[in-house]
Amino acid sequence: MFKLRYLTYTDFGLVEKWYEDMAKKGWQIEKIILPFIHKFKRAEPEEVRYKISLAPNEGSFSAFSKEELEDFDQMAGGLGWHLVDRTFNLNLYRLDPGSPDSLYNDGMEEIQVLNKGVKGELLSISLSTLILGILHLLISSGFFSSEIYYSNYPIFMTPASMLLFIFCLLSLGDHIYFRRRNKQARDLGDLKFSRLSFSRPFVFLVFISFVLVLVAIGSTFLIPGEASNGLVVLLSLLPTLFILGTVYFFRKKVKTMNIKKGNKKLILFGLILLMILATNAFNFFLVNHLPGQSQRQEENLGNFSKKMGRRSFLTKSHAYYSSKDQDLEVDKTVAKSRGLAEDLFARIVKNARNHPYRGAYVKDLSKSYPYDKTYSLAKEDDYVILHHDVVLEVNGDLTDDQVQKELGKILGVD
Repeated sequence: MFKLRYLTYTDFGLVEKWYEDMAKKGWQIEKIILPFIHKFKRAEPEEVRYKISLAPNEGSFSAFSKEELEDFDQMAGGLGWHLVDRTFNLNLYRLDPGSPDSLYNDGMEEIQVLNKGVKGELLSISLSTLILGILHLLISSGFFSSEIYYSNYPIFMTPASMLLFIFCLLSLGDHIYFRRRNKQARDLGDLKFSRLSFSRPFVFLVFISFVLVLVAIGSTFLIPGEASNGLVVLLSLLPTLFILGTVYFFRKKVKTMNIKKGNKKLILFGLILLMILATNAFNFFLVNHLPGQSQRQEENLGNFSKKMGRRSFLTKSHAYYSSKDQDLEVDKTVAKSRGLAEDLFARIVKNARNHPYRGAYVKDLSKSYPYDKTYSLAKEDDYVILHHDVVLEVNGDLTDDQVQKELGKILGVD
């Protein structure tokens, strides 16, 4: 059985009590898969004593070797503390009856280790909050533009980035409050733990965010005819995952090497640089050599060539038409409903009006043409047309009768 609770420095005492209460109900903690996902196994209900001990923090360029960790576990086992699992610098133990309450001889020493961990966590969360705030602004710009009609990515990633940003803000405030609240603590028994980070809504923020990220990636495959685009998205993630995995694996190896700190920095920096270059090379090859990705297949339709474009759940179809004879290019989007088509039309017009150079040329020309709405977007023959559930972005001379006939064919009207 899996349960969701967020294990961190500000609530580990409450998590200990939770594990003990679960054991009384016949569920013993087996593994901490992630700090917010806990795996329990079925067992006979019993009184079990659990303790989460703070391991001395690893430095930025130093780490415990496998032998050091084994020695630490053997020392704990000699005191009746049996390791269940470890996550970052929090080690979970099951205690024998009569075992001491701490692995530390001095309560203040354990408090100092905790304070060091909280400081490091504050720095990490602050940096994550800043990065996620910037990413959210960038991603949400697509959500409020016409991009959501051509990609599912901003539809799902915008709420995901917003929830993660809120999660980081709450975590940041929670750690600051925890430090101030326990400034006078001289022993772990004096700590006042956070109910916020231990609550279900708190962990649901990060859990739902990850689910939305996975949906954003996987949703591309659910659109008929767009699976190849989804394949590119999926394949482009592979080098990123490879980088993260490689850096994570070798970072530990480099940190335990018996060499100077400066050399460790050079090795880690070179490793990351090499992985980034390899990723860019892979993505360049993917875009230019994967069949069907460098360009979509064109279809000849008399005077026009037709090429299918990207679309999202909000769109029935999306295609590009071009005619060299008429010097005409048309971007045709068929929305799922009339209301969505009106929304797409409004977004395109709004974007043109907000453009520093094109805003002055946006005009309503609806009375001059036989469509629901027609706007000019720029001086050089750029227009947007709304007709029922269809939006056309036109580059050409709209005053030309032959162009009007060709547009009628694209719209399917006589």
